[in-house]
Order: sequence, then structure tokens, then C-alpha cells
Amino acid sequence: MRTLLGVITLLLIPAPGFPVPAAPGSVQDAAKDGVIALKGARIVTVSKGDIEDGTILIADGRIKAIGRGLEIPAGAETIELPKGSVAVPGFIDAHSHLASVFEIDESTESLTPQVRAVEGFSSTHADVRRATASGVTLVALAPGNGNLVAGRVGLVRINGRRLDRMIVSDSAALKLSLGDEALRRDREPTSRTGALRMLRDALRDPRGEISKSLIDRREPAIIHARLAADITRAVELKETFNLKAALVHADEATQVLERIRNGDVSVIFGPLTVSDKRAKLETPAKLAAAGVRLAFCTDAPASAEDQLRVTAAIAVKYGLDPKAALRALTLDAAALLGVGDRFGSLEEGREADVVVYGGDPLSLASPVELVVVEGRIVHRKPKR
Repeated sequence: MRTLLGVITLLLIPAPGFPVPAAPGSVQDAAKDGVIALKGARIVTVSKGDIEDGTILIADGRIKAIGRGLEIPAGAETIELPKGSVAVPGFIDAHSHLASVFEIDESTESLTPQVRAVEGFSSTHADVRRATASGVTLVALAPGNGNLVAGRVGLVRINGRRLDRMIVSDSAALKLSLGDEALRRDREPTSRTGALRMLRDALRDPRGEISKSLIDRREPAIIHARLAADITRAVELKETFNLKAALVHADEATQVLERIRNGDVSVIFGPLTVSDKRAKLETPAKLAAAGVRLAFCTDAPASAEDQLRVTAAIAVKYGLDPKAALRALTLDAAALLGVGDRFGSLEEGREADVVVYGGDPLSLASPVELVVVEGRIVHRKPKR
């Protein structure tokens, strides 16, 4: 599979002009606390075009300046990047169970809005260490699909092993689940009609945590729904209660594509493999063409974090525009999760989560050269 996908290439056309670099004074001030200068790559900012042979200056965990021909402060750690390398924002996995596979469902109850997925996360798990080298720097850690209201989705940064440094948010969204997984014989709901009644009752209860979160505080709902009928019901709930919502998985999205678009619902799609049916492989391209905001996910450990890039590469092979694929991996995913002002693009003042590839980011032949998270180098390609 990797041999086949290794030939997938990404054509990114540099946009005219470059971002205006920070004033020299601000960079020099940052140099007092240490600056990392990443020099010589093509920088794909995602939000403001590309910069050929650019430099990124990083200090205090943030991007202090970005552009071409920047003056590098004295004392900065300068990293000359390999010829042909490409720097992009760290990729964002918008739905994962990384390092928490046996802790994702509270099976005795169906409504558990108080459950927080990050509390089942093991920061020292071997999968976390492997994820560090994958190019994924931010993970939406979600509860499972077994509960109607499954709990809080947290955001975890893949920046080391200390849990207190990794958690960006322990409550970025509320996970809901429609479909067979949430139905049980030994507790309610036992049917789809019962599930929808329970959800509507919970959303109408002004004193309940579910309505307070999704209606009063306008927190986003991430709704697991694979089948077309379940997707339609999810969109109807979104519209009826004026929710901020994104679908996750949505395998049959193309069957109700117009309903999704008209309902202004985002979609978190994946993971994809080359063994999937063509209709599924073409879904990301059709969603993007319809104007639906798109992000990708791995459902780790169902697939490893490095499958996120594979999913995007497959989507490109089956019609998704490469630039749309990069946005789905970065800025659109960040916006969907409510952190688009901090993550997902390379701009002055943004969080310094940067990944450098040896070539086009969506070609699996391009190795991960360097990973910077929170302004710290967390991975370098081993020297041979």
C-alpha cells in the first residue's frame, strides 16, 4: 500500500507576496530567552500562501516571525533544513482514542456528559511516543461511540510525556452517538426512536448539563453517525436546537450531501485505506466540492496516528484538491475544534507547532525530517 501511495504527489503553487515579518525589536527581545530558526524550507503557511526558501523564528512556544530573508538574532539555534524540504503546520487528528482504548465508554449509563476522555489518556503509552514522529501534533481525544451522550472531547498536544503539559483543553466539545453502537438490550435506549427521544428530552431540559453545554454555552457537538438515516437525524437535531455540530465518520454522507451542506454541518472523515470501496474513497472530494468543512481522523488505535497523512493522501488520489486536503489536516480541523485562532497555520503569533517534510507533505515518500511542538524540537529524523 505504501509503495502505491508513495507516488502520490502534492502540487502547491506559491501565492504572490509573503507575510510581513515581525519588527526586528520583537525578535531581538525574544532572543534573550532563546530562538530557534528553521531556515531554507518552502513554508506552506496554509492561511497566507507559500514562502520559498523561508525562515521561521520561534521563541517562547510561538512563531515570532516568518518570511524570506529574515535576520536571525545572535545566539539563535539555526537549523539549516534539507534542500527540497517543506514546512507545514502540525497535523490535527480531529477524532482519536489514542492511548486510552479500554477507557473510552462508560457502559452502565447512556447519558454521561460529565465524562472527560483525557482522564483515560496515558501520556507514557508507547503509542504516544510513536505518534511524536508521525507529523500529528494535536489530537482530539474523544470518548467512544457506545453512549448516546458519551462525554467531553479533549485536545492533547503530542509534545512529550508530561500530561500536565500536553492538555490544551479537557472539554473542547461534547460527543454524541447515533446508530447501533449506542443501542443496548440492558439499558436505554434500545431503539433509534428511543435514542432520539432521550436526546431531545435532554436538550429541552434547561437545568441539564447537556442543554447548558450545547445550547447555553454554545459548545460544539461532535456526533457519531455513519448511516444516511442517522446523519439526517443528526442534522435535524442540529437545526432544531441551533447547535454547533460536526459529524464524525459519516460513511454514507454522499447519499445526503445536500442535507449536510444546507444544514451547515462539518464532517470529520476517516480513516481511509486502499481496501475501502470507491464510493467511500471519493467522499472527501465530494464533501469539499459541496463546500462542507472537512477534517480527518484516525480513530487511533484502530489505525496509527501516521494513518492520518495516509488518509489525506488517499483522498487526494480520489479527487480531493491537495490544498483542501492540507486545510483539512490543519486550519479547518483547528477551526472545527474551536482553536483556529491558535493552531492550524504558520503565522506570526501562532503556536509553534511545525512539521518539516523531506518533500511534498502528502507524498508518503517524503520523510518527516523534524517535528516542533510548543516551540520545542520533539523529533528529528535519525541520521544514517
